[in-house]
Amino acid sequence: MLSYMRIFALARKTLYVTNPYFIPSEGISDALCQAAVSGTDVRVMVPEKSDSAIVGAASRFYFAELLRAGVRIFLYKKGFVHAKTVVADSTLSVVGTANMDIRSFDLNFEIMSVIYGQEFASQMEEMYLRDLEQCLEYTREDWESTGVGKRLLYAVARLISAFL
Repeated sequence: MLSYMRIFALARKTLYVTNPYFIPSEGISDALCQAAVSGTDVRVMVPEKSDSAIVGAASRFYFAELLRAGVRIFLYKKGFVHAKTVVADSTLSVVGTANMDIRSFDLNFEIMSVIYGQEFASQMEEMYLRDLEQCLEYTREDWESTGVGKRLLYAVARLISAFL
């Protein structure tokens, strides 16, 4: 988690994140928001439909804050995206097993590779941008048109997700 936060804080131009189980800690959420507010092009890709209804709903709970800060959110429509990657400023890449949730940060044994180099990062960025073609951007307008019932469901799912 601390590595992610540091990478997010240091990104200046671009920050591309893919994660299937996106239930960020407050620190991760704040770091993404700070990067976006600072002018970094922050994009988060998550599956449109999760393989866990609770996790999918919990992820959406965080969308409002991220969108207000200028983070762009993309819903992957072509099946279930299971990648756990970050590409920062076309020079630093992260690939591994850790989901962006409390279980991966505190409970599970996960491994992440942090790779510094433009050649590898360029390849990762190209893959990310190709995957974006299979996405639908989720906007502030989408969030604002979400009914109170669904927002309540997202909040309850977020609370429950801490126990999964």
